[in-house]
Amino acid sequence: MLEIITKINNTVKKYNMLAPGDRVVVGVSGGADSMLLLYYLLSVREAMELDIAVANVEHGIRGDESREDTQFVVDFCHQHSIEVHTLSIDAVAEAQQQGIGVEEYSRNRRYEFFNSLNPTKIATAHNLSDNVETVLFRFARGTALRGASGIKPVRDNIIRPLIDCTSREIRQYCRDNGIDYRIDSTNDDTVYSRNFVRHNIVPDFRELNPSFESTFMHFISACDCDDDYITSVAMQCYDSVVTDKGISVTEITKYHTSVINRVLIAYADSFGLSLDRHHIGRIVDLLYSPGRYQIKRDFFAISNKRYLRITSMQNISQTASVCDLCEVCVDEFLTNCELLKNEFDFFIDCDRIVGNIYIRTRQSGDTIAPAGRGCTKSIKKLFNELAVDVEKRDSLPLVCDDDGIIAIKDCCVAHRVRISSDTKRVLLFNIRMED
Repeated sequence: MLEIITKINNTVKKYNMLAPGDRVVVGVSGGADSMLLLYYLLSVREAMELDIAVANVEHGIRGDESREDTQFVVDFCHQHSIEVHTLSIDAVAEAQQQGIGVEEYSRNRRYEFFNSLNPTKIATAHNLSDNVETVLFRFARGTALRGASGIKPVRDNIIRPLIDCTSREIRQYCRDNGIDYRIDSTNDDTVYSRNFVRHNIVPDFRELNPSFESTFMHFISACDCDDDYITSVAMQCYDSVVTDKGISVTEITKYHTSVINRVLIAYADSFGLSLDRHHIGRIVDLLYSPGRYQIKRDFFAISNKRYLRITSMQNISQTASVCDLCEVCVDEFLTNCELLKNEFDFFIDCDRIVGNIYIRTRQSGDTIAPAGRGCTKSIKKLFNELAVDVEKRDSLPLVCDDDGIIAIKDCCVAHRVRISSDTKRVLLFNIRMED
């Protein structure tokens, strides 16, 4: 078995984690993992000309014990002339205020804090055991290939030099080399899901294979490799199928489902939306069956036979319709060149209007008999047939008289008010939308 420092060195070189002159902000909690990480970085600081700063976040969860951990880290740094920065938060209360989970909130605040210290690299102490526990936990909750890829050794400017070392190796090395560290009293509490996996599930696997963590890492690495490849294909697909009109349905459906899913995830992410398996499944359905699906709050996925797009219904103008009318005799309509140069939305036989004219939006059960079609259609079927954008349907103006719908902007006029050889007066319509 490789000596742990050699293993860390190999990991750092393999993933090109450090470069001469890096300013490395090290997340240090005071536990064995983070103290070994700090010890290692200090050991290579001079040779690599590293600028090292320690960052410690006290989450306000374990009371005096947590504050004592922070003091332990501060004292160590002062004794060794290391730059140190601390942050105290009330993770539980602040997470509730933001309406997110404590773990997610704490992670966000940690990385905000780390990045505020102007690092070129952020070093965290995630190890092989953390990686195995994370993937097993995701298996229990449900995951796909990306989830099985585990914790990446390098992500953006975040590096994880201990990612190939088990927690048992780390603790043993600390004991053998006199590296002091703090012990979190909650580590043995199996009420926490990660601790349950660590103390109840991983030991059973070790009974089957004493090297379980190392061999399981091969599986994680294979998943990571495969996911990277499929993601690269998906990004090429993304560039070719995503337009300013949305995702080309014809083009994206040429690809494998695994690529389609990743394109949809990336497309949703551009709107600040995170898709789960249920969302993805429903949106994939829209590629083959045009319609609308509400993703979250005002955000909808909308598709027709050509494009699938995501839009916020707040962006759809809820407007009032104003109708400009112009009545002329049929002879003037047919012969007045100046009149014909004007653009009108539609025109109808004025004498066939029943009662008053008014404008409204569609209602359940609406129908119209389009001129020249010889049939009556529901407005819904007509919109589907004409591929009217789904998000426009509820705001598209319908012109009505006292007997029903006589025209729909950009679609058709009713057969009963059409221009015919008997028409004497023509009513011209120009509908404008006003905020």
